[in-house]
Amino acid sequence: MDSAQKEANVTLKQAVRRVNLLAAAAEVSQNITHIMDIDELLPKTVDIICEAYNFYYSGVFLVDEAGEFAVLRAGRGEPGRIMIENNHKLSVGGNSMIGACTALNEARISLDVDTEKVWYPNPVLPETRSEMALPLAIGDRVIGAVTVQSVEAAAFSDEDVSSLQAMANQLAIAIDNARQRRELEQAHTELLRAKTFEAIATATGDAIHWIGNKAEPIGGSVERIRHDVQLLTIAVADMINEMAELKDNSLAQLLQKEATAFKQARPELASTATKLSSLPLNKLEKRLSPSSMIEDLEIINQAGRLIMRVKEDMIGPAREQAPRPTMVEDLIRDVVNEIEVPRECISIDIQAGLPLALVDPVQLHRVFGNLIRNAYEAMENQPQPHIKLTIRPDSGGDFVLVDVIDNGVGIAEEDLGKIWITFHTTKGIKGHTGLGLPACRLILEQIGGHISVTSQPGRGATFTVSLPVYRGKEASVKGELGRGKILLIDDRDNWQQFAASALDDGGYKVAASGDSYRFENLDVYDLILIDDILAEGDSLAIMQKIKDAGAIAKTVAVSSNPRVERTKERKLAGIYNLTLKPYTRAALLAEVKSALKAIRSS
Repeated sequence: MDSAQKEANVTLKQAVRRVNLLAAAAEVSQNITHIMDIDELLPKTVDIICEAYNFYYSGVFLVDEAGEFAVLRAGRGEPGRIMIENNHKLSVGGNSMIGACTALNEARISLDVDTEKVWYPNPVLPETRSEMALPLAIGDRVIGAVTVQSVEAAAFSDEDVSSLQAMANQLAIAIDNARQRRELEQAHTELLRAKTFEAIATATGDAIHWIGNKAEPIGGSVERIRHDVQLLTIAVADMINEMAELKDNSLAQLLQKEATAFKQARPELASTATKLSSLPLNKLEKRLSPSSMIEDLEIINQAGRLIMRVKEDMIGPAREQAPRPTMVEDLIRDVVNEIEVPRECISIDIQAGLPLALVDPVQLHRVFGNLIRNAYEAMENQPQPHIKLTIRPDSGGDFVLVDVIDNGVGIAEEDLGKIWITFHTTKGIKGHTGLGLPACRLILEQIGGHISVTSQPGRGATFTVSLPVYRGKEASVKGELGRGKILLIDDRDNWQQFAASALDDGGYKVAASGDSYRFENLDVYDLILIDDILAEGDSLAIMQKIKDAGAIAKTVAVSSNPRVERTKERKLAGIYNLTLKPYTRAALLAEVKSALKAIRSS
């Protein structure tokens, strides 16, 4: 082959290499410029460079805020990982190619590192023979540098430099864009946080003001009651002193003893009490009235209940949840029967074939109690208030959906996003804490559910609660069939039908009281099972009748909301137990079997 042919071949190879390098640079640029996250962008870049150019190592340095060091932010392979873990950095302008590159804003090339004076020998890259450092710059501002290293000496040609510098320019733009986006997101986050804190601070101030308003009358009411009780006791004791026939009466003696103690503590009351007896009835009623004491007690009671509601709304959702299979339609009926909202303004639409949901029944009572109360209060000036509750499965079969629909004032668009913020309320300090809806949202998120709202001012609101479907299979109940006769006291509803069927299948003889809750001859029953929340009856009054009949010790009450105070009250009545209402056949039969065993052995 003559020299001309050899020269032509070399020229052709150079042309092919140049085309391949430009194509590789274009591919690198295309891959990196659409990545807007620096933490994803930089590792991806070093991988692309090494794979596209078949280099030994590549790394990306970014200059720190002080402009003192170029810090390694991404490196190829195991050497890169080691250096990043060791916080590898090189001084800008120091004795390294990266240092010189970032200080001078120009590419640095070493075709043989063994002869390079300005070079940093890296112990984790022992095979490096040639290196190139390319500045990452936006105009005259250097933001970092790219290092490319090869195991071959003189591995970099002019074409390599031009194509890699083009890629580096694209990378600098991508890094700057990613940084600007991150800074914008951080600024947005800070702004959102500041606005949120501002809203919380404002709402917290409103809540504290609300609590103060509710707590303020307590002191005055207590003082009035104390004064009136002491005054009335002294006045009555003085009157008893003039009635010889009451001298030996123990109640009279108690009043005189207390009156003596009150006079010693507050001597001025004695003369005031003496004057009372001379007043006509109409004036006496203005100075001292037992009914006014009752009114003051009611003020204290109401304030205490509202403050306790704040506590429950704040602490309740944080309690550990105990999700269990639950019949949503039964729980909703219990909430409606229990809540202090007129029953006639509520309608319930239940689709057939609803699956059980996996929820905490007690926490769910809090959710729907809040939503129904809110809906009722939103219809304060509505001449025909109506709350519609619809219970339905979702189209995918993953959730049971409950819509709480009212025809009230609706929610303004600017408030739709704020209603989930703790302490935010659109109802002022009129008995509201701004904790109810945030509590609902937290409770539902903890069980894998969620809540949403749609509303238009003047056209009411619809809150949709999504409850996860229970996916467990009905466990088989092993052992012999049950023996005994059970009285079931409940409304004629879905749970009564379920319980009667499950108990019958379990071998028990079942009698149902029906809506009248009537029963007789309780001696024939081995167990009495009563639903603690009834649509038309008072379960505690029914328990008292059972107690009078001598059958309370074999009575078990079930409830979807066995609150502590109700449990104590029922236990004092003498029932065997108040327990969470079971909604699966296995759970019901296990509860009945356990209760019968304990009752029969007692």
